[in-house]
Amino acid sequence: MAPVVAAAPQVLVDESTRLANSTVARIVKASKGGSLSDPTIKKQCVEKLQKINGELKGRIADADALAAHEAMKSGITGALGCDHTKLISVLCTRTKAALQRTRQAYRKAYDKDLAKEVASETSGVLGSNYGKMMSYALDGPEEYVADLIHAACHGMGCDENALIELCMTRSPEQLEAGKKCWEGRRDKALFDYIGKELGMLFKDLKHLILEILKGKRNWTGPVDKKRAAHHAERLHHECTKNMFQNFHEDRIVDWLLTSPPDEVKLIQEIYESTYNKSLKKALEAKCGKKFFLALSALLVPPEEFLAMRLEKAMKGWGADDKVLIRILGGLDHASKPSMLQVADAYQRKYTRTLKDALRANIKGNFLKAATAWISALEDPAQHLEVKTNVDVDTCTDLDALLDDLLVEHNSVECMMADVDAQEIYNCCHGWGTSDGKLIALLCSRSKPHLQKVAAAYYEQRDKPLLKRLRSETTGWYRLFMTYLVESPEDADVRALDSAMDGLGADAVAIIEFLVGRSQARVRAAKARWEGKHDKPLVDRLRSELHGSNRTLALELLKGERNETAPVNEKLAKEQADELHKGVSRWGSTDDEKFISILAKNSPNQNAALRSAYEKKYNRSLESQIAKVGQKNLKKCLQALLLPPADYYAMRIRKAFVGLGTSDKVVCRVLGGSDKCDALAIAAAYQRKYTTVLKDGIKKECSGNYKRLAQAWVTLPDALEDPEAPIDVIADTQSEPDGDGVVDDPDPPTPPASPKAPSPPPPPPVPVPQPTAVAAPVQQCAIYEHQDSRGVWTAYDNATASILEAAVRSNPNAVVRLPGIPFEVRFGAAARSARIQQPPPTGALQVNIHNENSRVVRRRPAGSVAPPPAPPAYQQPQQYQAPPPPVPQRPVQMAMPAGTFPVLVPAGHGPGMQLMVRAPNTGQMMTVIIPQGVGPGGQFAVPLPQPPRVQYGAPQQNWRTAMY
Repeated sequence: MAPVVAAAPQVLVDESTRLANSTVARIVKASKGGSLSDPTIKKQCVEKLQKINGELKGRIADADALAAHEAMKSGITGALGCDHTKLISVLCTRTKAALQRTRQAYRKAYDKDLAKEVASETSGVLGSNYGKMMSYALDGPEEYVADLIHAACHGMGCDENALIELCMTRSPEQLEAGKKCWEGRRDKALFDYIGKELGMLFKDLKHLILEILKGKRNWTGPVDKKRAAHHAERLHHECTKNMFQNFHEDRIVDWLLTSPPDEVKLIQEIYESTYNKSLKKALEAKCGKKFFLALSALLVPPEEFLAMRLEKAMKGWGADDKVLIRILGGLDHASKPSMLQVADAYQRKYTRTLKDALRANIKGNFLKAATAWISALEDPAQHLEVKTNVDVDTCTDLDALLDDLLVEHNSVECMMADVDAQEIYNCCHGWGTSDGKLIALLCSRSKPHLQKVAAAYYEQRDKPLLKRLRSETTGWYRLFMTYLVESPEDADVRALDSAMDGLGADAVAIIEFLVGRSQARVRAAKARWEGKHDKPLVDRLRSELHGSNRTLALELLKGERNETAPVNEKLAKEQADELHKGVSRWGSTDDEKFISILAKNSPNQNAALRSAYEKKYNRSLESQIAKVGQKNLKKCLQALLLPPADYYAMRIRKAFVGLGTSDKVVCRVLGGSDKCDALAIAAAYQRKYTTVLKDGIKKECSGNYKRLAQAWVTLPDALEDPEAPIDVIADTQSEPDGDGVVDDPDPPTPPASPKAPSPPPPPPVPVPQPTAVAAPVQQCAIYEHQDSRGVWTAYDNATASILEAAVRSNPNAVVRLPGIPFEVRFGAAARSARIQQPPPTGALQVNIHNENSRVVRRRPAGSVAPPPAPPAYQQPQQYQAPPPPVPQRPVQMAMPAGTFPVLVPAGHGPGMQLMVRAPNTGQMMTVIIPQGVGPGGQFAVPLPQPPRVQYGAPQQNWRTAMY
C-alpha cells in the first residue's frame, strides 16, 4: 500500500491531485496510471475506500438525525413549530439509502420512527404536503406498498386511482413483499380487504388487481408473434360485440397479463394496422372509467403511465397534491420504474422537465422539497449502495468495485458538504458565533471540500458563505478565515491585489506566490485575475516591478517549470559550471543566467544542482547567489533552491522574528495553503527549527485568530481519516482577534475570607425512605439565575416558558436566549469552560462570548423563594442533614444499591412524569414512570451524586466564575 497511500502528502506536484482528499486522490491517480496492477495493493485500496465511505455515511446519518430532531423538536423552534427549511435540507437532499441510515440513527437516538415524526410535525394548518411525501420516501419498498394500500382503502370510500397506480407499475416481487407487510400489520387477508373495499361496483377492476397481486402479470417473458396476432384478433372480437352480447372483461385481463410489455406493444401495432383503429380507443368504448384506466396502464410502459398521471394531476385550476405526493414519494433509483425513467418519460412526452412543471403548479415548501428530492435521486451513486457493500475477499472484480467506490465517495462528499453547510449556519445563527465549533469544522476540511460547502450553503440559504463568515468575524481572524474558505485561485488573486495595490509593490509577496505555488495554480490564478480585472497580469507586473525582479517574475509567470520531470544529474553538473562562471572575478553577476536556470528547473532539479555545486566547488550555491546585487532578487533565487514547504516554513519563521508579528504573511501563507500543504509546512517548520509551529503561533497570535491558525496546521482532514479526533483548544481568556477589540472582561472576584476551622464530621444519619410527590408536569415554573453576590434573579414569564418547553422535550437541552448572548444549558450539557461539572441544580447560564457562567434553578410557581444565601466565599462549610422521613406505604420490593424507590400515586401511569425529592440531596427531580408500572407500584430511581465534601478543604465554589 505504501506506493499508493503514502504517510506524508506529496505537496505541490499536481494541482488536481494536491487539492483533494490525499488518500482518495492518490488512489485515483494510481488507478489511472496503471499502478494498481498488484492485487494486494488494489485490495488495500478498496478496503481503505470502503472504510472511509462507511465512516462518512455513519457520520452523515447521525448528523441528519440530530438536525431532523432539532428542526422538529428541540429548542425555541421546536416549541413554536417545525423549521421546514432545515428539515427539507436534511431529508430531501439525500439518497434513498442515506434516508434509511438516517431513519435507523433516529430510532437509535430517540426511540421514535422518523417517518411518522415527519408526517406528524409537518401536518396541520402551518404544515406542508412535503412531510407526507418524505414519509413515503423514508419507507422501504414493502412498507411503501403497505402504507399506500392503507391510505387508499382506509376511511370513507376507496381511492381506486391510487391502487391502480400502485399495482400497475410495481414488480410482482415488491407487491408480494408489500402484501406480507400489510398482512403482518393488520392480521387480515389483503385479498378479502381489497375485495370488500372495491365491492361489486368495481368487480372488473377488483379481478384485475387481485390477479396482479397473485403474481400473474408477465414482465420478462419472450415475445411470441403468433400469440400476439391471436390476442389481437380475440381482442377485436370482444370489442366489436353489441350491447346484447356479453363482454368478457376477465378474458381481456388474461390476454394482457400473460403478454410481456413488448408483446403488448406488438399487439397494439397489429390491432391498429389490421383494423384501422387503436386498441385503446376500442377498450374505452366497452369499459368503465376506472377499469379502462387500469387497462390503459397495461398498454404503455410504467414510466409513461406515471408521467401521464403526474401531468393530469397538475392540470386544471389547482394541482392534485395527493397524486403528486404518493407518486413522487414512492419513486427512487431502484423502483420499477425509477425516478430517472419517469422524469425522462415526462420530458419526452410533454417537452418540458418535470421540475419546470412542478414549479409552475405548486409552491412553498412542497415545491422546495419536491425539486430537491428529484435532484437527489439523479445522483449517479444511487444504485451503487448494494454493489459497494460487499466482502472484498469474495469480490471477483476489484476494478469495478474500486470505480463504484470512487463514484460513491464523490456522492458522500456532496452529502457531507450539505451537512457542513447546515452546521456552519447553526454556528453563525442567532446572537453571537460559536467560534469553537466553527473553527473545528473548517479546519478539519480541505479547500476543495470547502468549495463544495460554499456551493451547498448558497443552495440552502441563497447567500454567499464567505459573506456570512466575514460578517461574523473581525481583524486577522477574518482575514485568515477569508484566505482559508476562498478557493485557491481566489486566495491568490487576493494576495496579488494586496501586494500590488497602493504605493509601491510588495515584490517579495509577488515572488512568494510565484515561487511556492504549483505551475497549475499559477496559471489558474493568472486566468482568474485577468477575468476579474479585464487586463493582462503580465502588463500589471511589468508596471509594478523593475529590473531583475521583473525578469524573474515574468519568467515564473510563464508556468514552464516541469515539476514532475526526473532529475538529470548530468544537466545539474553543467548548470553548476554555468552558475559558477556567472560571477566574474570582480564580483559582478549575470542575473539573467541565474534566473534562466533556476526559474525553469523543477524543485528536485534545483536540489540536485545545489548538491552538484557544493561537491565541485566546496561552497554552497547560496553563497554564489548572495553576490547578486538586488536584495529581493537574492531572497527569491535562494527560495528557488528550497522545497515549497521548507520555503514557506522559512517565511513563517521570519514573520515571527522581530518586534511584532507579520500577520499578513501568516494569513497569506497558511490561510492560502490547502490542508495537506499546511500540514507539510508545519512538519517542515518542526524539522528545520526543532519547534512546533503550533507553539510559535500561540506565542505570536491571540484570540480566535490564534485558535484558527493553530487548528489549521494541526487538525487532520476529517474526510480522509474520519476516525481521527477533532479537538480545538478552548479559549478561556478574553484575547483580541488581532484588531484590538477585546471581549468584556470578567468583574473582579471578591477576595476570599479567612478559612473557618472545619467542624468535625457529624455521625452518620440513617437515610429515610422517600415518598414520591406527584406534581402536574403542565404547571408553570419559575427559573432564576444567581449572581456572584448570591442574589437570585427571576427570568421573565416568556423566557421561563421557553425554558420549560425546552427541558420537557429534552432534559439535556441547550437554549439560546432571544436577543442576548446567553445560553441556558440543562442536565449533562450544564457545563462551561469555567464550570466543568453540572451544578446541583442541573442548569447553567453561559455567556457564549467568554464562557462566564451563572447557576440556574427551577422552582414551582407559587412557591416561596428561600432567603438569599450569602456569597460563596462567606459561606461556612456545614453538613446538611437529609430531610426528615415521611410516612409512606410499606415497600414490597428490594431496591438495587445506589437507588431509591418511588411510589406511583393514583391517576398516574406509564410514560407520565413525576416530581420527586432525592433523599440524599433534597433536590427535586423529574422522573418518567416506566412501562409496566401502574398506580400503587414502585420503581427504582438512581440517587443523584451529592456535592463532595472534603473536610479541611474548601467546597467547590460555584460562583467564582460568575458575573
